[in-house]
Amino acid sequence: MVMKVVLCLALIALGNASYCSTFTCDSSLASNVCASFTSGQAFKLNSNGCQSGYECAALNLYAWLKGSTLAAGATFSCSVPSSSTTASGTWTSISCPTKEANKNFKNGQTVISCTSDTDCQLADLTYSDCSCIFKTDGSGVCIPSSSNDQLFSGFWDDCGTSNTLTDYDTYMYWSYYVGTWDLQQSTVSCMNIFMETQKLSDLFDAYDGAAALAVGVFGLLALH
Repeated sequence: MVMKVVLCLALIALGNASYCSTFTCDSSLASNVCASFTSGQAFKLNSNGCQSGYECAALNLYAWLKGSTLAAGATFSCSVPSSSTTASGTWTSISCPTKEANKNFKNGQTVISCTSDTDCQLADLTYSDCSCIFKTDGSGVCIPSSSNDQLFSGFWDDCGTSNTLTDYDTYMYWSYYVGTWDLQQSTVSCMNIFMETQKLSDLFDAYDGAAALAVGVFGLLALH
């Protein structure tokens, strides 16, 4: 995944004191500063978040971490969101990927802290990536396969017997949920400062609303 590649570059630049950088939340950082470099591999995140009209994107922060010349006190500022366009036209159903067998984690756990890919063995005896996220202890998290039916059973349920996602909001939510699953496992308490976290919440609201509407429609049909 992109997040893992970028963070690995950051670790090369910052040294090997631990597998990943460490993060803490801090309410004393200057206004509209997203993060600050302390020393070694330690960073602070601004628990106050960004000012209205600005955002802090985790992927952009990861890119900043690559800098090999960071000095103590260096800061990463919030930014104006990039403009985006909404696709127009008629939504076309999307086929789900083929589900692979034996892709749960071999030890039966769903969230595994790691310091090496070898900590991330799957039931078929292959290994997934150990990815760095926003944690306080310098460890990473094992990235699950999208075929992990312990973690993503809801996705496979929505694919149904036709193996198709027919609703746009369902497709958008699950695509983003699976793609940012590692970010969601961060252990710092101020993850709501990130654009990705806020977007996932908005996508879930739309997904949940679409599901509730479908239940309501089916209920009405059942009464006739």
